[in-house]
Amino acid sequence: MKGMLMRFQYAHAVLPVLLTFASYRFPMPVTELKIFPNGSGQSAYYVCPRCRITMERECMSFCDRCGQRLDWSYYENTRNVYFRPHFKSSS
Repeated sequence: MKGMLMRFQYAHAVLPVLLTFASYRFPMPVTELKIFPNGSGQSAYYVCPRCRITMERECMSFCDRCGQRLDWSYYENTRNVYFRPHFKSSS
């Protein structure tokens, strides 16, 4: 009985961690496309919905950086975000 009480005593601390790990396995929809201007046109990369970092390839099952499972069902309806570099002027 004592061992059973010890397990329940730490359940409140372990449960949120387990839920966080499990949440990476539920697919999140890809909703953003970041567009970068360059000298010969534009380059566009999809953004991971969890870590908010651009992905190198399209239609991957998981983000290669954070491991979030991705849902590409509505990728045609993504929001386009244009990246504008900020240059500091030297004075």
